[in-house]
Amino acid sequence: MKKLTFLFAILAIFALTSCENPSKSRIYTEEGSKLLLRYSKYEEAEEALTKAIKYDKHNYEAYYYRGCAKANAKKYEEAIADFEKAVALKPDYADAYFNMGRVYYMMQDEDKACEYYKLADKYGRPNLDDYLKRCN
Repeated sequence: MKKLTFLFAILAIFALTSCENPSKSRIYTEEGSKLLLRYSKYEEAEEALTKAIKYDKHNYEAYYYRGCAKANAKKYEEAIADFEKAVALKPDYADAYFNMGRVYYMMQDEDKACEYYKLADKYGRPNLDDYLKRCN
């Protein structure tokens, strides 16, 4: 009987911690973006944002900010994957397109960078004139 009770308790804890929780996700998103934007702590930001995603797989902002953290840490391929997930969840996310363009530019793929700068422009990202000048 004790083993059964213990097993049930473990399963209950697992079930509670693996469920989506948008409130917890929002807390980790705010923490991660703060670590990224205010303190430039890319690894810590990435960890917090990964937790945010764990609690809400549809949190496009968490994917976006985690992409920014990865881009700043020069994990370009991983950053692109996060930006792609962000725009899959929110197709008109201009900042994600812009930052994807920046990553491609850093990877010296100017054609791909221009493709994403143009999408960012299409979806309303301001102040792109200097970036678009490079594009044909």
